[in-house]
Amino acid sequence: MNTKKLINNKRSVWITALIVVVSLFFVLIYYSGVSAADTDQSDTHDGDVKWEDYNGKKIGVLTGTLMEEAAQTYFPDSEHLYFNNYPDMNVALLEGKIDAYLGDEPGVKTIHEENPDIDYIHDRITHQDYSFAFRKDDPDSAALCEEFNEFLEKITEDGTLQEIYDIWMGEDEDKKVVDMSILTGENGTIKVITTSTDMPWSYIKDGKNVGYDIDLVVRFCKERGYDLELGDVDFNARIPAVQSGKYDFSTDMNVTAERQEQVLFSNPTATGGIVLAVPSDVFPSAVIIDGSEAEYQTFDELNGKTISMLTGAPFENVISAKVPNVKEYTYFQTMPDMMLAVKTKKSDAGLMNNAVAELAANREAELAIFPENLGVSTFGLAFAKGDERCKEWQDTYDSIPQETKDALWDKWTSADDSKKTLPEQDWPGTNGTVNVAACDALEPMSYLGQDGELLGLDIETILLIAKELDVHVEFTPMDFSAVLSSIGSGKADIGCGSIVTSDERRETMDFVDYRDAAFVLIVRSKSAEEVDNSFLGRVKTSWYKTFIREERYKLFIQGLLTTLIITLLSILFGTILGFLVYMGCRNGNRVANKIAGFFVWLVQGMPVVVLLMILYYIIFAKSEISGTVVAVIAFTLVFGSGVFGMLKMGVGAIDKGQREAALSLGYSDFHSFFRIILPQAIPHFLPSYKGEVVSLIKATAIVGYIAVQDLTKMGDIVRGRTYEAFFPLIAVAIIYFILGGLLTFIVGRIEILINPKRRKREDILKGVRTNDRD
Repeated sequence: MNTKKLINNKRSVWITALIVVVSLFFVLIYYSGVSAADTDQSDTHDGDVKWEDYNGKKIGVLTGTLMEEAAQTYFPDSEHLYFNNYPDMNVALLEGKIDAYLGDEPGVKTIHEENPDIDYIHDRITHQDYSFAFRKDDPDSAALCEEFNEFLEKITEDGTLQEIYDIWMGEDEDKKVVDMSILTGENGTIKVITTSTDMPWSYIKDGKNVGYDIDLVVRFCKERGYDLELGDVDFNARIPAVQSGKYDFSTDMNVTAERQEQVLFSNPTATGGIVLAVPSDVFPSAVIIDGSEAEYQTFDELNGKTISMLTGAPFENVISAKVPNVKEYTYFQTMPDMMLAVKTKKSDAGLMNNAVAELAANREAELAIFPENLGVSTFGLAFAKGDERCKEWQDTYDSIPQETKDALWDKWTSADDSKKTLPEQDWPGTNGTVNVAACDALEPMSYLGQDGELLGLDIETILLIAKELDVHVEFTPMDFSAVLSSIGSGKADIGCGSIVTSDERRETMDFVDYRDAAFVLIVRSKSAEEVDNSFLGRVKTSWYKTFIREERYKLFIQGLLTTLIITLLSILFGTILGFLVYMGCRNGNRVANKIAGFFVWLVQGMPVVVLLMILYYIIFAKSEISGTVVAVIAFTLVFGSGVFGMLKMGVGAIDKGQREAALSLGYSDFHSFFRIILPQAIPHFLPSYKGEVVSLIKATAIVGYIAVQDLTKMGDIVRGRTYEAFFPLIAVAIIYFILGGLLTFIVGRIEILINPKRRKREDILKGVRTNDRD
């Protein structure tokens, strides 16, 4: 006995050691490969990169999307490789399994911001509208669609839709939250199907559903008094989920003529197009030179380089006067986006004013100010062309003492943030209120502080003038590109946010000039800190992103609990079902055996994923049964059919004379089966039963097809957020391995307890008199 224990212990130690060694081996291979891929930059591309050049290469395509048609149309000579989600395509792209993949521009842009190793060719291949999909030929669904369209029209007119877009396409992660606790449900519950790996439209952050689409749906539900229930499936399962009636509508998808035959689309919620995602290293990158000064020292050095500016900043002529041979101009919505592009070598220089540049260079070691300026101008507060209030505001500003103006400049351009507060609007405001569109990301002129309050030189300057004019001010934070358009549309009276005036801008609007400004370029510093690209550094970063950031380990725990519930309940109910069916068939009832045989053949001959989808989208389409319950029903049928077959095999191995002997001794049929036959049959089929348990655990990995967030699905969600393949997949694999081992151990212990050949002699004879003389 002790020898067997020692052998088993040694075996466990060797298995554990083998798992550790194999895991470390794969870690070494994976991260060594990534390091090599990242450091090998020899194959650079000269000139512009065009999506047409990729015809004939390996192109990744998202299954069930418009990208399938685009791949056939625009890349007919390419090899098309199909994927179910963006995380899988990202991994394939970074590992070189595909050369590029097709994606929606907003989603690919977000992927690039999260993972600079992936970029995209900005020339759109197609242009599309994105809309929510409702059930077609259903009056209730059509009424709900019309209700949503009314809501959409309202928020479009009042600027809320643009606000939502700015939040989810912007860089400020603090704004990217969705609060579902505010939903009352007084008018019922709406069920919406989505794909939670579809950034920025729908994804998981801090364990909660967020994204542009989710924010839009929650605001709709709040206004109309609905509660919200979300389902999560791969993209190609969304339309079937709506058509089946399980869900009321789906989140955004491309509108096509073929899809319009299947579903009813809402008015567009956003616009965009298909672009080609490629590895970032296909774009030219500059060589960093050692030193502590700016990377480029003269305008001549900028010839042939990429120069960036904010969207809506028309300064191409200013730059070309100094740098006639600019390779490419690129445009960004926010200053942080532009500075990130410079730091990550997607751009070589970024145009901005002197105030923003000085602050950026002081705070970012990787950045420096180009030593020559591009010209001087003034900072201005923007008014609509012909607005008579502009002159009044200019005269009021001019009347403010110069000492006060200088004090404001010193206050907001200094490094002392403790002084950077705004005065309260404590004046009467008898002359009304003005609406100000203010950029939310251009420190020190106009930006959001830690508490979400607008701060900056522009903000305090406006308040200073407003106090003199006795008017109140309402500020609306937004991206810089939306500030000037808000003035033109009349949604705002004044625009601010580090606006540098120009002749072209003065053609369309008027300005209150309040400070001298200079156009400068921000470039990379020669002394920029290097990222830790060592093996251990990459492992540490990947581990942190996968498990620690946003407490993502909780997603794995949540998925594990769902997998356990489905597995254990399926084993329990499947065992009971298989046993009951066998009991109904064991005495040779031909009808019962025919029916049982047919259903066993049907269940075992069908892929489990197909069975799941038939149950979810057809049989239980109109019911309120959740995906988890449907999964338990499906795997109960699968496991029950296996138990039925195992019982037939095990009982069939017992000699018929055993039953005859039991009956001759006076046992009833029932007692002879349970006391004589079944105990002998169990050891025959229990090894197969263990194998079925392990197979069942692994089979549950497909329940994500019916909106169940199990362990595998949570791994996909984490990969969708981190763009890391190794740790999420390895974590899922190890957890499945441990689960299988635990359940196999439990069944093995049961096997030992009921198999006389594997039990101790004293346990078998327990309660039996072995000495007649006692």
